[in-house]
Amino acid sequence: MANSANQAVESLRKEQREQRKDAKKSGGKGENELDKALEDTFPASDPVAPQIPIKPGAPKRST
Repeated sequence: MANSANQAVESLRKEQREQRKDAKKSGGKGENELDKALEDTFPASDPVAPQIPIKPGAPKRST
């Protein structure tokens, strides 16, 4: 079990090193693009609600 965890940790560290290396090569351009994309989609948690709210309950019966 410990060996598996160590492999996962090493894999994560390797991926992080590669990401830092790629970020240095691009001069931070990727970070700026990500910030712009996040600003363009903000607030993602508040989607447009095209429906009109209605009162809950069954419709009135016609007799």
